[in-house]
Amino acid sequence: MDPEENGQGEEADWEEVVEMFSDSSMDEDDARETEESSSSRFAGLRHFNIVRIRDASWFFREFRGFNRPFSSGSEEEVQLTTPPNEESENSDGASTSNNQPQNFDTELPTNHSYLGRMESVSGVEFYEPGKRYKIHICPHHTVIFPGEILPVILSTSQAFHLTAQSGGHSVGLVFPPVGNEQFGVTCQMYERNVRNPLWKSDLRAKLRAHQRFRVCTDTSTQPVFLGDVREVEVEILPELSLGDPLSGHFRGSLHKFLPKSKRVKLLYSHARVWPLFVYEQYDIGKVMMKIKHFVASHKIENMPIDPIVCSFWSAKNLPLEQADREKIFATNFVEVRMQIIAEKLNDPYYYHCGECQQKVAKFSEVFAMSKDGVLASYCNPGGYIHDTVTLFGVEEDSVTVERSKSTQFSWFPGYAWKITVCARCQRHLGWQFVAEKKNLRPRSFFGLTQRSIVLKL
Repeated sequence: MDPEENGQGEEADWEEVVEMFSDSSMDEDDARETEESSSSRFAGLRHFNIVRIRDASWFFREFRGFNRPFSSGSEEEVQLTTPPNEESENSDGASTSNNQPQNFDTELPTNHSYLGRMESVSGVEFYEPGKRYKIHICPHHTVIFPGEILPVILSTSQAFHLTAQSGGHSVGLVFPPVGNEQFGVTCQMYERNVRNPLWKSDLRAKLRAHQRFRVCTDTSTQPVFLGDVREVEVEILPELSLGDPLSGHFRGSLHKFLPKSKRVKLLYSHARVWPLFVYEQYDIGKVMMKIKHFVASHKIENMPIDPIVCSFWSAKNLPLEQADREKIFATNFVEVRMQIIAEKLNDPYYYHCGECQQKVAKFSEVFAMSKDGVLASYCNPGGYIHDTVTLFGVEEDSVTVERSKSTQFSWFPGYAWKITVCARCQRHLGWQFVAEKKNLRPRSFFGLTQRSIVLKL
């Protein structure tokens, strides 16, 4: 087989050419005479070419020099094919690599690629804790903790209204009132869709929550509606720490042994009112260790190390009722927040339908499909934000999954979604995500929106 038959030149197809001359015993005089005589230039020489082309086939070519132009009819070729066992090994290796299971990259959902092409927005605005400021706020249906990422899609009019009144890329989100008070969080836009100078388009952006605040202006007489942007006076809440419960009773050089020595803590606890185990309940190191064991038992990763960040992360990802989350958000001391979380870890929680109260899934089925945790915020094409929890499975006969599926605007690249409703009351609960590739793991999972489910014992 001539490599010219593939429509490509010999120089392009040949990977390796080795020329060997059989008559290597010629002296210099003979070689000079051969060079001077153009008519016998190739006479007396036998050329051997070993050629390997791209399809791994080998050619062994022998030809001689002639006084007339070289013709292809005198060429003798012997094709040395690749051994059959080597071909089978290569094909088996390729098929094995294609069928090898591939775990989903949990970094992909955090990018929110369904929003389209984005550009960075510079600048971050921080406020001094404990002081009051006037900022622009807009409502949100649930609690957002500092550190969370919030994708948003706003219409042209909403985007203009927001940017015109807020005067920048920072805005406050307020939540439903907790008792007589209303709380919120400042959010900074750090990415937005690329602007097109030819026409106005909707605003697609990513917001990052930063600081908690309490609304000081009375909004009961003038409630804030969806899409409404209003300037109100807020108080920035501080992030406080009580420290070690026994630290105030240590004196002198023994203070340096406090974080390490349980014996020293036991010694000083005998001189106090309460035994040591009471003080350990408010020891943030002990509480974080308890949360760490719980998280590891449920195979949830990416638990933060910083106590303040961990308290907000745990309040979002661990099994807590909405009232507990609101209580944690309003608490300024990190030890109190961690104590509220630790008290709820041993309770066997279930997810129930928010309409008919049917049991839908166990909390033990949750897992982190995103690097942000088991619960993350995603935005649909209509601009509604769904706080979605991901689960391996649901209770048998508890939900009904539609047959039709779609990959359009999928929050998890590589997965198609199917609408999932409650089997009893037909309320929309979320979606089932099915992998498009056979080797992608997990093959399928459920994403339930927090607005349609409730967490109960």
